[in-house]
Amino acid sequence: MLTGMTKAGAAALSRDVAAKRAYPRARAPVKDDATAQAAYLEALPKYFTVTAACTKAGISTARLSQWRESDGAFLVKEQHARDALADQLEAEAIRRAFKGVRVPVYQGGLLAGHIQQYSDQLLVLMLKALRPEKFRERSEISVTQPIVKVVAGFDPTQAL
Repeated sequence: MLTGMTKAGAAALSRDVAAKRAYPRARAPVKDDATAQAAYLEALPKYFTVTAACTKAGISTARLSQWRESDGAFLVKEQHARDALADQLEAEAIRRAFKGVRVPVYQGGLLAGHIQQYSDQLLVLMLKALRPEKFRERSEISVTQPIVKVVAGFDPTQAL
């Protein structure tokens, strides 16, 4: 620990350093569109956001917009990269729903052990997505009185 730094300060510094590592460093600008596109498409499923993928590929979002507007083949490739990302997120949701996450339990400020925590909410979302006919939200509306009422001298059947 650094001299004069509290445990909380050291923990905050450690989190900041870890967060900076998780976000990619920008590559040197790439001049060739094909190389830059390949770098972006490779980075998108790894870094989860367009901004992070652009940073890793060394391109601007304006350049990305130009590719999207002018290159149909690039749009198809980008959709494949997004599908790969969605597959990773879906796999993680399934893992958390079925296998759970190991969570530390503290008692009196000391680590007492760990518990396996499962996500019922993720499980429900997966069921709704995979079997909507069985697990979707249902609401029924029943009308017992006529919707259109007769108003002083007006007969709605005559209007139609």
